[in-house]
This record gives sequence, C-alpha cells and structure tokens, in this order.
Amino acid sequence: MQRIHIPHFLDVATYVSVAAMSVLGISGLSSLPLRLLALGLVLIFGLLYHFVFRSGRYERSPNLYLGVQAVTLGLLFLVGSDNSDAFNFLFVLLAVHIAAVSTPRVATVWIAACFIVLSLIMLATRGADGVYAVLFYSVAFIVGGFFGYTIQQAESARDRNHQLVEELQATQQQLREAAVIEERNRLARELHDSVKQQVFGIVMQLGAARTLLNEETEAYGPVDEAERLARQAGAELTTLIRELRPPDLESKTLAEALREYVSGWSRQNGIGADFKTDSASSTQLAGDETLFRVTQEALANVARHSQAHYVTVELAHRDDNVMLIVEDDGTGFDPGRAEEGIGLDSMRERLSAIGGQLDISSQEATGTKVVAKLRRS
Repeated sequence: MQRIHIPHFLDVATYVSVAAMSVLGISGLSSLPLRLLALGLVLIFGLLYHFVFRSGRYERSPNLYLGVQAVTLGLLFLVGSDNSDAFNFLFVLLAVHIAAVSTPRVATVWIAACFIVLSLIMLATRGADGVYAVLFYSVAFIVGGFFGYTIQQAESARDRNHQLVEELQATQQQLREAAVIEERNRLARELHDSVKQQVFGIVMQLGAARTLLNEETEAYGPVDEAERLARQAGAELTTLIRELRPPDLESKTLAEALREYVSGWSRQNGIGADFKTDSASSTQLAGDETLFRVTQEALANVARHSQAHYVTVELAHRDDNVMLIVEDDGTGFDPGRAEEGIGLDSMRERLSAIGGQLDISSQEATGTKVVAKLRRS
C-alpha cells in the first residue's frame, strides 16, 4: 500500500456518508441496546478512518486496519436493522478507501473479500431476495473500486507535478547562481587581461618619465603623484579580481575546495561520493578555476542524467599533467549516438582555452568516466 494525500472531497464524503448512513441504519433498529451497539460500531469505523487512515498510520499494518474495518461493518449488518442497506453502503465506501491506497492486485483481493462477506450475510439473512442485492452490490463495489483507483492516480499525478515544480525551481536557482558565477569569472578575466595590463603599462610609463625628471622640475610632482595613483589603482584592481574569483578557491587549495564541494554535493543529491587525491598542492589560478568548474558541471550531469548510486572524483598529478577524473556507476550512454549538450561543450571550451583536453568514455548500463587533463605549469 502507499500513502496518498486524502482529497478534501473524499474526506467530506466519508464523514457525511458515515453520519447519514448511521442515522438511517440505526432508525431501523427497534431496541435501545441495539441502537447503542450500532452507534458504537459506527463510531469505531469513523474514528479508525480519522485517526488511522487519513493520518497514514495504516501503513504500519494495513491488513490489520482493513480487517478491523471489515469486521466492524460485518457486525453492523448482523445487528438486524430493517434499513441494513444503509450499513452496506459503508462497505462500498471502504472499497473506495482500499482502492485509493492499494495496488490494483491488493485492492482486488480486499474488495473481493469484502464483497464475498457481504454477499454471504445477505444470502443468509434474505434468502432468495438476497440474490438481487448481491447483483446490485457487485456493480457498486466495482464502481467504488474504479473510483478509488482514479483518486489514487489523480493524487499521484498531483504529487509528481509538485515534485517537478520543486525540481524546476531548484534548477532555476542553480541556473541563476551559475549565471552569476559565470559573469563574475568573465569580468575577472576581462579585468585581468585588459584593464590590469593597461594600468600596469601606465605605471611603467610614468615611472620611466619620472626617472627622466629631477625633483626641481615643475612636472616631477604631478608625474610622481600620477604614478602613485596608478599603482593604487592597480592594487585595488588586483583586490577586485580576487573577489571575483570562485569563493571556494579564495582561501583553499584546489584539493581542499573539491573535497568540500563533493561532500556537499553528495549530501544534497543523496548520491554516494568519494574524493581522492595524491597531492594537496594546487595548480595555478587559471587551472584551479577551470578544474573546479569542470567538476561542478560533471557532477551536475551525474545528478541530472545518470541515475547513479556512487561517484568517485579523483585529482591526480601524473607526469607533467594534472588529471581530474569523475566516474559514476549510472546508466551511461553511447557517446557515438548521443548528442553532446551545453554542459559537455562548456567543459571542453573551458579546458581548451587553457590548453587542456576532455575525454569521455561511457557505455549504456556501465556508467560514465569524464577525464579532464591539464598540463601542469
């Protein structure tokens, strides 16, 4: 059995049906003790629904719950009400509950059992007239079963849609964060490769001009002050570039940053992961950032597509190369038939920009291995 969210309309229908059918059924009893007994049995049925079924506690022992409810309704029928069909309707209501939370096979068994019990009681108490009632309730039980199954499918679809919305929101947040990080990196590269070099050139030119002047020259003071301001601007620019670099690498080596990231990724996605390294040393800045981003993208692909249970991330120094290896035990794919997405293209472009390369090996049902190779400078 599975737990579903009990729809509001089913909740209301159950309480209204229990109240209405109990009044009708009890009105058909002639003595006060029998009425009190019937009222007690109806209360048991309603309380079990409220405190056990709708709260999900039935999952601990579903067969016990259904068995107690079926016995309760059977005893209600046996009290001998002239309006016993009112109590019989509660059997149909129970069939709806069963079909709403059970697999089709389990629901069929339980609903058939309830129908057989009800049929035997009616045939025993009504004789030949009970045959017509049996035929009527056979249709009622079938309709109730289909109605309960429809509720189950509708609630399952609602839960899936809710999960998809949550995943979409999480993906949107990740995309926003990735866009911000990418823009930070782009700005850092632009500032380092253009503006900082120009400022450095200005400092050198002002320094050369200052050496050609002596302190008595009228232009010496302004040139010296301009050189000081240019050096200050260069220092502030260096600070800004450092602030724009990946925060994970700000005060950690690449190995330390990767170990922390892999551990957090594993907890967040519920996928086992292990990080290995043969050295705690770090490559130079450009290599650190690129390998860190490649790891992020590779693990994101694992979480989105691989259905893996375990991932290993290894940072190794072999000969003159730094090797980053991300390997999972997921479903894999055929590289010759699959179209590479933006993520793989992004990893290749990052590595290619600094002289590295990306190799991907994968087969269906055997997992995927991503190897980033970067020459150590």
